[in-house]
Amino acid sequence: MEAFQVVISPDVIDVLRHEHEQIRQLCIDVQGAGPDRKRRPLAALRQAVHLHQIGELTVAHPTVRNSSPNGDTIGLACQVRGEQLERSLTELGRLGVEHPDFDAGFAALSDALRDHAAEQERDEFPLLRRYVPTQRLHMMASAMRDIRTMALD
Repeated sequence: MEAFQVVISPDVIDVLRHEHEQIRQLCIDVQGAGPDRKRRPLAALRQAVHLHQIGELTVAHPTVRNSSPNGDTIGLACQVRGEQLERSLTELGRLGVEHPDFDAGFAALSDALRDHAAEQERDEFPLLRRYVPTQRLHMMASAMRDIRTMALD
């Protein structure tokens, strides 16, 4: 008989880190696609960023803002930057992949998305780890999943 293995569910930081990696990969997919093949990865990126933002706005940022010293400043700055990036991505999508400025605009936006993720991982995640109990971090992951499920319905 094999030893019993306990399965540990990811906490909110694990989920957000994984999503950052997915967003980075989708940026690479858009940039690497030919001119006639950018629409699908761009649509996937827009949906990923939107769902990521919903989770952050409803669960992660409020917790950072209310749980730690300087959390309000850090959480609000990350929230505002994330909202700006989502709007920029939407505007770029409206511009269209055929537009001559799309590739340059997307390259700049992709860099900004990567920088934003790195800032969150450097500034917000350590605050969550330090000031929020582990059980609550796991509950936050579940709450984020539920909120996103409702957003997709």
